[in-house]
Amino acid sequence: MKKALIIGLIGAVALVVVAKKTNMFSYASTLVAQVERDAKKQVPTKFEIERIRNEIAALDGDVDRMIRPVAEYKAEIEKLRKDITASQKNIEQKKADLLVVVDKLQGRTDFVMLGTKKYPVEKVQAQVQRETENVKLLEKNMKTQQQVLEAKETSLKATQEQLAKVVTKKREYEVRLAQLEAMDQSLQIARIGSDIKIDASRATQIENALQGLEQRLAADENELKLRAGEMGHINLFEREPELPDLSAIRSYLEGNEPSKTASNK
Repeated sequence: MKKALIIGLIGAVALVVVAKKTNMFSYASTLVAQVERDAKKQVPTKFEIERIRNEIAALDGDVDRMIRPVAEYKAEIEKLRKDITASQKNIEQKKADLLVVVDKLQGRTDFVMLGTKKYPVEKVQAQVQRETENVKLLEKNMKTQQQVLEAKETSLKATQEQLAKVVTKKREYEVRLAQLEAMDQSLQIARIGSDIKIDASRATQIENALQGLEQRLAADENELKLRAGEMGHINLFEREPELPDLSAIRSYLEGNEPSKTASNK
């Protein structure tokens, strides 16, 4: 009973320790990832663009380091092609020469004339056999060289394709970086506009001041026009009109003409 209890306690402690270690590792890894993300966010985009541009420029060095081995490998392949061509011509020549001797051996049992000399048939046949075996070895070596050539050509083609991909990728990266740089510049300009804050109360004061000044200048202009109009229409020789004789008018209307004497008076 006690042993079982002790074992259970040990297991529980072990589980707690494992859980704590697991949680601590999870917390630590999460913290590191968050720090990395925050650090990347703090890096200015302009600096990141320059860093990527330097990385793209470094591809030129990678291309240069690839070009030299490719050129040397290509030279080896060219030499191997020439060696195979020479071996093939040599084999064909040896076969032609041996065929001439074989034709001379046909039906001969005593000797064979080779050039200006006579040779026993047995010796000539043995020599032809040895030379034929040598030609077979040459052909075998040539086939091996051809296999090596094919393998080298395949490898060269793959390397050249890889080199072309690097060059193409470099150009693609340059275009993408240029597009991102243009986007960043646009965002910077837009950010400048959004960061500018105008004081609404100050804007209202300016608007009111402008309207007041406009009204004042308009009133001054109207005043000058009115004054100029009045002074321009003054008649310096104008006389006051004579008032009508209302009593005479009444008498006329009533039919009571005033006497000439009275009028003369």
